[in-house]
Amino acid sequence: MAHDGEMESPFDQQFDQQMADVLRAQLGDTYVRLTAPERARYLALLNSVRKPTDVALDRVERGNNRWTVTICSADFPGALSLIVGLLTAYRLDILSADIFTLSFHERRGQRQSGRRSAGRRTPTVEPSAPTRRLLDIFEVRALAEPAPDLWPKFQADLVRLLGAGHPEEARDEVINRVSAVFRALGSQGVKLLPMSVEISNTGERTPPSPSYTKLSVRSGDTPGFLFAFANALADLAVNVERAEIRTVSGEARDTFWVTDLWGQPIVDEKRLHELRVATILIKQFTYLLPRSPNPGQALRQFNALISQMLSRPEWTTEFANLEAPAVLETLADLMGVSRFLWEDFLRLQHENLFPLLVDVPSLAETRSKEALRTELRKQLASAGSPAEQVQVLNMFKDREMFRIDLRHITGRSEFAEFSQELSWLAEVAVEVASELSLAELLPKYGRATLADGRRCPYCICALGKFGGEELGFGSDLELIFVYESQGTTDGPTSLFNSEYFERLVQLFLGKLSARQEGIFEIDLRLRPFGKAGALASSFDGFREYYSLGGAAEQFERLALVRLRPVVGDRELGQRVQETRDAFVYSGQPLDLGNILHLRHRQATELVPRGQVNAKYSHGGLVDLEYFVQAWQITVGATDAAVRVTNTREAIGRLLAGGYLQADLAGELRDTYDFLRRLIDALRVVRGHAKDLTIPPAQSREFSYLAHRLKFSTPDDLHAAIARRMEFAKSLWTKVPPTKK
Repeated sequence: MAHDGEMESPFDQQFDQQMADVLRAQLGDTYVRLTAPERARYLALLNSVRKPTDVALDRVERGNNRWTVTICSADFPGALSLIVGLLTAYRLDILSADIFTLSFHERRGQRQSGRRSAGRRTPTVEPSAPTRRLLDIFEVRALAEPAPDLWPKFQADLVRLLGAGHPEEARDEVINRVSAVFRALGSQGVKLLPMSVEISNTGERTPPSPSYTKLSVRSGDTPGFLFAFANALADLAVNVERAEIRTVSGEARDTFWVTDLWGQPIVDEKRLHELRVATILIKQFTYLLPRSPNPGQALRQFNALISQMLSRPEWTTEFANLEAPAVLETLADLMGVSRFLWEDFLRLQHENLFPLLVDVPSLAETRSKEALRTELRKQLASAGSPAEQVQVLNMFKDREMFRIDLRHITGRSEFAEFSQELSWLAEVAVEVASELSLAELLPKYGRATLADGRRCPYCICALGKFGGEELGFGSDLELIFVYESQGTTDGPTSLFNSEYFERLVQLFLGKLSARQEGIFEIDLRLRPFGKAGALASSFDGFREYYSLGGAAEQFERLALVRLRPVVGDRELGQRVQETRDAFVYSGQPLDLGNILHLRHRQATELVPRGQVNAKYSHGGLVDLEYFVQAWQITVGATDAAVRVTNTREAIGRLLAGGYLQADLAGELRDTYDFLRRLIDALRVVRGHAKDLTIPPAQSREFSYLAHRLKFSTPDDLHAAIARRMEFAKSLWTKVPPTKK
């Protein structure tokens, strides 16, 4: 066909005839059923794709918001998924489809064209015409009343996405748009659809040619399956050469003819089994996508799961387990919640992932500290070298942390239970890490002793969220190490106790590995004199620093409210607590001016200008925590009942003692819970413990955050954040509590 008034050359006429021959041969029976105008239309569409970036679209209106849409473009990996994904994004239900990939011989020579200027033609050389072109014919129906500009906008998007030359970026855009449609569909039940999958290499000829592998799928109709399937096949290095998509009485009857990347049929039994696995999992998983908090993220990660699973020797067994409805439901929840959790365990620790995912009973179980300790010690007993023991410790810690996280993500545990379980795990991990560190010192240095020959006791105290048993996603572990007093060790090489415990802490810091920055990371900055102080403090040094005449700052007095001994000598831990009480609950008034100055510095120095941080900005979580701790200190001098480390429990004790009015206590609890949930959601989404900046209200990330926190709209979440943070900011205007 000639373009823009050009004369069609014999060369073009020859190629047009070749195109007609290819269309007749490769469409087979479909070509026979076409009318003459349809054949001409398809030839015109195919011939208009002269360059790899060309895209052609034709549509015929059928009435009742239905159309026959024909799309032609150059073929490239993922092109089909972009086309069907965009149809889904525009809320166009695919009732049926005939999908063809047509192959043409390369044209000999190059076609010249150009502009006419002053009666003379200036030749230019066109890019080579694509030798493989898609011809996709869809029967579609609008799921809602279509906008007047539906098709012009669709065609513009289609041309941009297929012709941009950036397939990965285009796929990401389409996935995000499709995910919005999935979210709008809402949750479905978890009863999975019956289905059958048949794969054959029978050599049948009409159609397709015997060089294709035939894949037949029958099941209930699943929105988005064709998009997800085309996506996954592209990742699995499988080409869709021909497809028939039909829906009969609500049942999807889909047939695909596929090849490998070299155009050859898939005959290897292992590869055929992999193809069947992928088909079943994708079909069932897309049925659950609407229930996922972030369907787009889940789609991306599901493809990674398929690839990772098929690379493992035991994947056949894992596949049988992954078919279980409860397992797939858990996958949908996990993949759509946390990119960090998923990528960390899939890529780095997949040996932990699959056993946990298929062990549904373990996800329903709350494991006590004693049960965790017993299981870890049992596993350590089979480890040989110290290095192997450290590996066992960290694998156990990471696996249990993931299990606890997953229980909470999938709604199997409420926030308070989730925090308690993480705190129990942290206690066991700190206990064992300290024991392994001590074991390394014993052969050379022996044990630390006091001047009278007795063993020198030590303890480890938790502060912050760990001390309050309020750990969440991405929490670090704030610790203080305290030993009884100076002395020497009793081993072959003698050390002063101060150096001995310094080395103990140094070894300890190498025992617990943090999966990501801030995730169960050890923080010793609240020890006496902070970074300038020794890693471990003697009891006398601790008592001197944390005393009314000592060097401790006001913020450290607040921090010690949540000090709690977790490991080591109980009697020493009790004396550390008594020392804390004498300092924190001395009755000496707090320097509120100093605290407010600190809050202003945090809000200005730790938060980028123009941004809002859920923890440090004015009205952030720190305001509420400091407020509760300040009133605990104020009344704790005369009422020991309020000397508790957990923030929620402290609010309850202050209310029970008559120090807070019921409405204020209720608002404190609700705001605390809201800000903790917001911070945990930010950490899960980003996989970064320290980035607690609230995204712009109009951003996609904020929209996802609203969905994750179960708000109906982003505006509702925006209003809730504003109200809660305004309340937290106003707390410092409240008068100190007085007992009724």
